[in-house]
Amino acid sequence: MAYAQFTVSINRPVNEVYDFILNGENNKFWRPSVIEVKKETDESVAVGTKFIQSMKGPFGKKISGDYEITGCETNNNIAFKVVSGPARPSGNYDFNDEGTSTKVTFTLSLTPTGIARLMDPMINKQMQLEVANLSNMKTYLEKQH
Repeated sequence: MAYAQFTVSINRPVNEVYDFILNGENNKFWRPSVIEVKKETDESVAVGTKFIQSMKGPFGKKISGDYEITGCETNNNIAFKVVSGPARPSGNYDFNDEGTSTKVTFTLSLTPTGIARLMDPMINKQMQLEVANLSNMKTYLEKQH
């Protein structure tokens, strides 16, 4: 099983950090692998909302990384699953209100099946890099104010 986790404290209130992450269209501001992302529907983001996402893949190829919100508890947790692309992990953001700052923990997990099990070390390394991008979000959000 591939698993990655990263925690960062962001000097912004929990509601700002939660709202920023929940709006997947913000991914392009902190995740360098995201080329474009768009919410599939006009409704507000809730369980079942899908984001259509294009990402930089191996050898400069564009790959799909669409995902769906599978859970959200305001200012506490956002869960999602990737529904297209070569790897389809599940992810989770946990939020801890620390007054003027917010501690965010980003977790990804994937149980590869079939031939993908041979790629487990490569998938795990990529997931470690992805969760570490939380540092980019910290920098981005703290510069906004």
